[in-house]
Amino acid sequence: MFKFIHAADIHLDSPLRGLSRYESAPVDAIRDACRKAFNNLVDLAIEEKVAFVLLAGDLYDGDWKDYSTGIFLSRQMGRLNQHDIKVFCVAGNHDAENRMTKALDTPANMKIFSAGKVETVKLEELSTVIHGRSFKRRHIDENLAAGFCEAEKGMFNIGLLHTSLDGRKGHANYAPCSLDDLVSKGYQYWALGHIHKQEIVLEDPFVVFPGCIQGRHIRESGPKGCVLVTVEDETVKEIENIPLDVLRWTQIEIDVTDIEERRDVLEKIRETIEQERTSAEDRPVAMRIKLIGATKLSDQLAAFPEKFEQQIKAIGAETAGDTLWIERVENRTQGKYDLEAALDNHTALGKLLKSIISTPDDIDQIDGLADKIAELRQKLPPQAFGVETIVDLNDGQTIKRITRDAQKMLIGRILSAGGENEN
Repeated sequence: MFKFIHAADIHLDSPLRGLSRYESAPVDAIRDACRKAFNNLVDLAIEEKVAFVLLAGDLYDGDWKDYSTGIFLSRQMGRLNQHDIKVFCVAGNHDAENRMTKALDTPANMKIFSAGKVETVKLEELSTVIHGRSFKRRHIDENLAAGFCEAEKGMFNIGLLHTSLDGRKGHANYAPCSLDDLVSKGYQYWALGHIHKQEIVLEDPFVVFPGCIQGRHIRESGPKGCVLVTVEDETVKEIENIPLDVLRWTQIEIDVTDIEERRDVLEKIRETIEQERTSAEDRPVAMRIKLIGATKLSDQLAAFPEKFEQQIKAIGAETAGDTLWIERVENRTQGKYDLEAALDNHTALGKLLKSIISTPDDIDQIDGLADKIAELRQKLPPQAFGVETIVDLNDGQTIKRITRDAQKMLIGRILSAGGENEN
């Protein structure tokens, strides 16, 4: 019997993007979160006395800013080497961008598989064979899995590959292959990387994405870490998901259906924040809160969104101090009664509300909006509209969200001002 760790998508020294916009967020204290998470991985390997560690690509986040990244990695590999733990790694799409890695020697206990062809390493003492192939360049659209050899009989066979498999939402299509391509090789375990969400795709044989070890933005929410695999008699006996992250990103939905008092909404938010803090097990939390459901308060909450968000942030500060940041508050509630009554009236107000509600969410159908966005693009740096920002204007869903938010705010202000009673 032996154990090994399967991890991927380390992205050493990748910044936790977006933290700088959080009020009072200790950016400097968590700037090296990816390093701390990797340190946790090494601690786990030593504590569990694993036979080896598999890293399925994207160890780095592109080219290093300086050599400190490589020196940090060498130090961590040295810690593993002191306990006779080997590391087997394939380069992923981000690693392929790295030019500095060629300037430093690979640590003695670390094997990086070739990008030119599939390589096989035998661990006779464990009756184990590891097959792997790295990325040669960032964009690989060929099926690398097709080049893997058949399983060696009487051995525990592992395939180590960075791939999007047959496609996963939110991830670019790199080294695509089918599940049948993997199963046909006869391996007992496929150690995959590239998908940042942990997923056991198949159990016979095991095909596993461990996810990234540290979430870097709100789309990488929930626990992040690696899998600890126990092997006995050439068979996987157990797979355990081990969290390694030092900062937890989380998205929560709070249903406020039929709540009629604002204070009750805030109290429910407080209770939910406390529950999330407990589940994070003393980790700092970056949180996005989404309110859903049908309530008379919907328009009132939408009228002054900034004020409402600040009230929620105050609750977060009171509840969790410096260990919680409210990344965004989204009001996705639906109004009841008041709006319906106003729309039924054939008054100027009713016509105005109907006009607001009927506003299209297509950028080309809103007069002057495309010009305004083009003007913004000229004034602001490109990263202001990136995929990890609130205003990702390259995403069509962002325009729809902004339009809906504007509609709710306008309707809320009109109704909360008592306009529904005017003729």
